[in-house]
Amino acid sequence: MLVGTALALQPTEIDRLLAQADAIKSSDYQEFGRVLDRLQTVENLSHSQTSYLDYLQAWRLGYAGEYDVAIPKYQEVIKTSDDLTLQFRATASMVNTLVIARRYHEAFTYLDLLVERLPQVSDRAARAQAFHMAAYLNNQVGQYELAEDFSERLIAESPDGRGECMGRQLQIESFYKQKKLDPDGEDVRLALEACNRVKEVVFGNFARTFVARELIDRQKYQAAADLLNAVYDDVQETRYPHLIAQVDVVLAQAQWNLHNLAQARTYALRAIERRITGQATEPTVAAYYLLYKIAQQQDDVRGALSYHEKFAEADRQNFDDVSARSLAYQMARHQSIANKLQIDALNKQNQVLQLQQDLGAKAAETSRLYIAMLVAGLLLVFLWAFYTKRRQMHFRTLSQRDGLTQIANRPHFLDLAGRALEECRRTRVESAAILLDLDHFKIINDRYGHAAGDHVLRKVAAVCQSYLQQPNQFFGRIGGEEFAILLIGCDEDRAVGLAELLRNAVRATNTDDAFGHCPVSASFGVTSTTKAGYELHHLLACADAALYKAKLEGRDRVARFDASLTARRTQNDPLPGGMRRI
Repeated sequence: MLVGTALALQPTEIDRLLAQADAIKSSDYQEFGRVLDRLQTVENLSHSQTSYLDYLQAWRLGYAGEYDVAIPKYQEVIKTSDDLTLQFRATASMVNTLVIARRYHEAFTYLDLLVERLPQVSDRAARAQAFHMAAYLNNQVGQYELAEDFSERLIAESPDGRGECMGRQLQIESFYKQKKLDPDGEDVRLALEACNRVKEVVFGNFARTFVARELIDRQKYQAAADLLNAVYDDVQETRYPHLIAQVDVVLAQAQWNLHNLAQARTYALRAIERRITGQATEPTVAAYYLLYKIAQQQDDVRGALSYHEKFAEADRQNFDDVSARSLAYQMARHQSIANKLQIDALNKQNQVLQLQQDLGAKAAETSRLYIAMLVAGLLLVFLWAFYTKRRQMHFRTLSQRDGLTQIANRPHFLDLAGRALEECRRTRVESAAILLDLDHFKIINDRYGHAAGDHVLRKVAAVCQSYLQQPNQFFGRIGGEEFAILLIGCDEDRAVGLAELLRNAVRATNTDDAFGHCPVSASFGVTSTTKAGYELHHLLACADAALYKAKLEGRDRVARFDASLTARRTQNDPLPGGMRRI
């Protein structure tokens, strides 16, 4: 039957086709598309069947990356459908599309609505879909314990085994991000078996990507490549851009570590070609970084520079995206708390009104007077407490901030960093430290005056602060022209990449103003807890040694710490650039 030729089918046959398309949409995407194309030619659909078909079409558009079309279509289904279960499912699917489309605040808002309506929904497939989205979103914002809880509920709610596949895949993701995934463990076996049973290629292969990444972390590069090569053709047939890009970039990383540069480059280019236009995801960042390293190793200076610029821009966009995701989560949580408090306040107000109605006229007048006095007294107490707390917070902030640059001062930075490193030691989370020192800063003070020097310090602190917006990044001024950065959950390679971004940003600092043109550059020293341990004093001392190396090698550069620096750093030779030991 040609597409476009009108069909008239029995209602039961239409219902059967709709259910079939729904059941195979993620396990057999090509057959799903054929069934959907056939249903679009049917002319005698009822209102409920039309709504169901619109939902499946919206799902297809979102799967293909057409988010701006899919989201309004979901909203139309929610608005016009008479089926509460379908409305609930459309909301859950729309949350997934909103997340991929980077519309995080809307996603968390709709997720809260889903969780609130769960007790009213009895359809197990719809409930499983809501649990899936709750687990997925909590994984994205680092709430791994919540994600694991929702994953367990998803597995328990699964009516057909598909929910077990999705739930176990999300558990694999949670375990990997918490660094407790065993690639040969029971959790991996159960996840892959569950997905194989229901032929869920997408979720099963997402689980494999996290297993492969863990194998790479354990330096089992060939095992990671073999795992993904075995399913590579199946992944391509899904036509799901997000999954395909993930698989390509993990294969590129495996081949890079196996020193197969040509294959690594091919996979990295594929990951970039198949990315969603306009989005800088983690696979895109990793792919550009690999291409930069490959070009650098092949002495392709122009190519290395081009790819490093693209990597830096993609990494910055990805940082912004992570920040937006975390901010949306916090805003949604605060809004939820505010709504709950408002509901509680309304309930108490209703109780007071009910009490007033039960009293006689005279008793009601007396009660209202007492209530008014109580409210006035409580309001005064609240206002006084609020004013006192604000003053305390103001003075505490003044004591913790550097008066010139308005970032953390030395005592506050050392306090925050020390406590953070103790937690990292307990949880075995790798972290990195960066020390930066402005080059020839004394010359700026001598030539242009201390006002110019202060101006330069403020501008350098501001430009660095713009790159350090995450809650796991600590930034402080620890000396005259010296600054320190602690990056929680960051390895040395990512710290070096960030240091390079900051070095370029410092060089680009514009000081053409009333003080004249002051050339500004900085030297950076980088180390990680893998090399220096979790003792703050020693970590900063190692970063200082690396900074000393950068100064000796000509300034305006980033240097990594190695053990040979320690002996030289302890000698009594003068330190360059007015540096001080920490």
